[in-house]
Amino acid sequence: MKKLLVVAALALSAAACSPGAGSTWEKSYGKTFYEPNAGMAAVYIIRDDPGQDTSPISIVNGQSPVGSLAGFTWMRLDLPPAPYDLRAFGTQGSTELIITVNAGQSRFFLAEPKPPGNAQLREITQDEGRRLVRKGQAVAASP
Repeated sequence: MKKLLVVAALALSAAACSPGAGSTWEKSYGKTFYEPNAGMAAVYIIRDDPGQDTSPISIVNGQSPVGSLAGFTWMRLDLPPAPYDLRAFGTQGSTELIITVNAGQSRFFLAEPKPPGNAQLREITQDEGRRLVRKGQAVAASP
């Protein structure tokens, strides 16, 4: 009897961890937008469908690399209130965007290629940003 319970528990555990687990509703609304951490701001940087230009866009905060976005991806940065010098690097150049964030804010920026071989960051609305995050894939950001 004990063996049967152990086997049943293991089988249920494995089924619960499978990638197909969850309802259609859970899959479509699985990305939850949590409030920024206490005393911090949440900054989302999103790369929309790259179309023909699949080259990665590197993001730098000041002189510190934050991460790279290729394909339909996004990252979240939890930042203390302050001004920040964000740069988006394409294959041949970069553009700068200076932002100031306040505690409790959630802001969304679109990283997009800009010919020839450059990239830019552009602020978008929360509604548009949340829609794109729900469609995209998260990538890790460096602290």
